[in-house]
Amino acid sequence: MSLRDSRARILPSNTMGEMNASLARPRILATDVDHIAAPAAAPRLYQRAWRNGVVLGDIAALGVSFGAAVVLLWRFTHMRPSLGACAVAGMLILVAFAAHGLHERSYAVLRRDEFYYAMAVTLIAGIVIVPAFFALDLSWPSRLAVAVGVLFAGVLIGAVRYIIRRSLGDGHLFVAPRSIVVGSNGEAHATAAWIERDPRARASVVAPPREEDAERWLSALYCDAAPTHIVIAESISGIRLSELTRAAARRGIVLAIAGEGYAHVPSVRGFVLGSSTLVELGLPRAGSPWACAAKRLFDIVVATLALLIAAPVLALATLGILLEDGAPVLYTQPRVGRDGSIFHIFKLRSMRVDAETRTGPVWAVHGDARVTRVGRFLRRSSIDELPQLVNVLRGEMSIVGPRPERPLFVQRFSEAHPEYQERLAVPPGLTACSHLYMSRNIASDAVAERLDYDLFYIRHWSLAMDIALLLKTAAEVVFHRAA
Repeated sequence: MSLRDSRARILPSNTMGEMNASLARPRILATDVDHIAAPAAAPRLYQRAWRNGVVLGDIAALGVSFGAAVVLLWRFTHMRPSLGACAVAGMLILVAFAAHGLHERSYAVLRRDEFYYAMAVTLIAGIVIVPAFFALDLSWPSRLAVAVGVLFAGVLIGAVRYIIRRSLGDGHLFVAPRSIVVGSNGEAHATAAWIERDPRARASVVAPPREEDAERWLSALYCDAAPTHIVIAESISGIRLSELTRAAARRGIVLAIAGEGYAHVPSVRGFVLGSSTLVELGLPRAGSPWACAAKRLFDIVVATLALLIAAPVLALATLGILLEDGAPVLYTQPRVGRDGSIFHIFKLRSMRVDAETRTGPVWAVHGDARVTRVGRFLRRSSIDELPQLVNVLRGEMSIVGPRPERPLFVQRFSEAHPEYQERLAVPPGLTACSHLYMSRNIASDAVAERLDYDLFYIRHWSLAMDIALLLKTAAEVVFHRAA
């Protein structure tokens, strides 16, 4: 089923027309002129002067990591590990960081998230490096030195990046919003003026290039540092716009539009830059075929291991529910999945059996009186969500993705926020970017902020991001911050 079909299933018949009308007239999404919707509309680019510093910091952390591994193994085995093997492993990790673009930009919303992303990329590299080096004809100390060095590297690279970001501050480390407004009409100059009402932002107006190729078209706009945003302020064909969307994404530039003429663009999202309301154009990375295949393999492996580890915890939770409030233990509820499909989510029951008998579907809030005493602990520790691992194995959910909502709320939120439908391009998740950076039970009027985080994840997905968010989830649960 296509995304357009799924929208027709969930929304009232007149909503599609309202959605198209809202896209043709971008609405104000924020009133604070100094606010850019959080998280940022795109990953934050490092200042050119500091990019080499970030690379050198990674090299230093790798040197210390593998050096410590060599010293430890020399001390306990009295055998000298191969320095060449450690050097090659360190270079491969450095290549992995470069391949993920982490020498040019940061995907970490908070400073401490640098740890999770560093550990995620190092883990991905280690999955390839460690088995490969164990298969080579190397001494056991050399193999162990590589394995221990990879383990140390994730922690130390994250620590160095955290220290750099904390010491310099985001204002000095990252590029301030720099926009090129493409157009030769009054709207282009007006858009640039509105953008520059943010004191951090800079905007310049450039006449549309006459190049036919999308890459040359973009190259003709700037000759020095690449902008963070390119804003199109006059009509352009849907085919050309689709080409430009892909070309800009390859360069890490946010392509946006300030006028009409984008009804055939793959996906759109409103955001505020300065005081100008723009519409971002882009292809959701999390919905691409290779991303779906990678996520599915990741989901099966993680869900299987998690179920085996969590089996004793689930057994104790089941006993607690039965002793306090009796059966049933499991609670099922219809939720909206990928492409608008309806599935039943599994949860450990944390509310009274008659929680919605009188009220019907209502939005859960913090301190909900319907929650039982055992349920309160299950929610605070997120144990009540563990049965959803079965939904993951069944292919109805993913480990990481936007949290699934009930059909009634999806319809309501989609009417207020047309871009809410983009969440349906990917499977819903057991944990979510919005789930981690906001309270688990948020007010319904905070949906717009929650949507910003979900779209950030969908637009900039990578396997490293999934692993980083999973590591962050584990930390949040351990320290009871996820409830």
